[in-house]
Amino acid sequence: MGFMMLNIASRALAAQQLALDVTGNNMANATTPGYRSETANLTEAPPQPVVSLQGSELGTGVVVSSVSRATNPFLSRSVRTQLTNQGYWSSTNQALSPIQSLFQEPSSSGLQEGMNQFFASWQTLSNAPQNQASQESVIQQGANLAGQFNTMATNITNEMANLTQTAKNQVSQVNTLTTEIAQLNIKIATVTSGGGSANDLLNQRGTLLDQLSSITNITYTLTPNQEVNVYLGSHALVVNGTHYQVGLQQTATTPSNYPANAPLPYQLTWQSSSGTTPIALSGMNGGALFGTLSALGNNLPAYLGQLNQVAATLANKVNAASLVAGGFFNTVTSGSGASAIQVAKGLSPSALVSTTNPGNGSAALAVSQLGSTIDPLYTALVGQVGVDGQNATNQSQTAKSTLASLKNARQSASGVDINQQSALLIQEQQSYTAAATMVSVEQSTMQTLMQAVG
Repeated sequence: MGFMMLNIASRALAAQQLALDVTGNNMANATTPGYRSETANLTEAPPQPVVSLQGSELGTGVVVSSVSRATNPFLSRSVRTQLTNQGYWSSTNQALSPIQSLFQEPSSSGLQEGMNQFFASWQTLSNAPQNQASQESVIQQGANLAGQFNTMATNITNEMANLTQTAKNQVSQVNTLTTEIAQLNIKIATVTSGGGSANDLLNQRGTLLDQLSSITNITYTLTPNQEVNVYLGSHALVVNGTHYQVGLQQTATTPSNYPANAPLPYQLTWQSSSGTTPIALSGMNGGALFGTLSALGNNLPAYLGQLNQVAATLANKVNAASLVAGGFFNTVTSGSGASAIQVAKGLSPSALVSTTNPGNGSAALAVSQLGSTIDPLYTALVGQVGVDGQNATNQSQTAKSTLASLKNARQSASGVDINQQSALLIQEQQSYTAAATMVSVEQSTMQTLMQAVG
């Protein structure tokens, strides 16, 4: 019976030591991203029969039956859903911010001021058609305005190139994350199929799922062995230990009403052993990648198309109203007007004046009044850019706030409460001390018994 007490004490020491280790690990990882609080689950050791008491059993101490990991699947899914939403609006906001600066109106260096100066020069010319300085001013202001259109078109297409690189980087991140998740699936299944707990591996995979959710709108399911299968719409990204690549490729044809001076849009593809399948943009509804592709394929081309329309309308109407044979501006189309508009090559100042009635400024006056037709087109474009940009900023801020609240809720449910762990540490330390005392008492008892027998 004395040896049983020693066994009980040794089990208690081992169990409380493990519990102390688990609690200490919790406290050490209290601020580690993705860490979930663990608990050493103490249970009674199997009892043993007592020979002197027929039919009776006596407890044999305590053991740690398992080390469980705190988790809240509902909050985890809620956080990942919001990560997808926040990723989309943050990405959209980042994509539209540089465009907003291009259309910052009113501005002394903005396109609206350039048009004002251009039409004002025609107004001045109408008062003194034969004044060479006024004639040269019209040509100079026209060249300046055309240069502004050219620069704005270039800046938009450059931003589209930047977004293309961003999208490629995001696709690469998706492939890297799904590869790592598949590898963790294999390790987790190996541990859990043998009856073990893969808590650290589950924490790592949870962090990867968070990161992946921020980039694209995934769904996922769990298998009995705790493997996770991940999907993008109907396309599998991870199935057990296998991952599938996504790619990015330019569309083969130009969409209808797409600006001729814009690079062709990109689409996402899913790659399997049977080939490459396009993933329609309409099949994605969130995540940073969707935000980037949406701005790249919809917002920026629309802005460039409207700017082209403003430039083409300006050029065509000025050409029609002015006295310049062949047109004050070169002929441009609505598909590429902003990047192509230029003052007619070799235009002579004298070409602005009627050869039959040099003192008649009616044509110049008519051109100066075209602003009332052109300005509303540009104002509508500026308004659209402003509305889209402000909406993205507001939605991004709201999504960020909501995400913070959900993360706090998940942390409260499954993260480390340092005060709770501190109290538990003291309790486990006291239990460990008690077990050590049991060992000491048993040793003293055995020594006394040996001395008496001796």
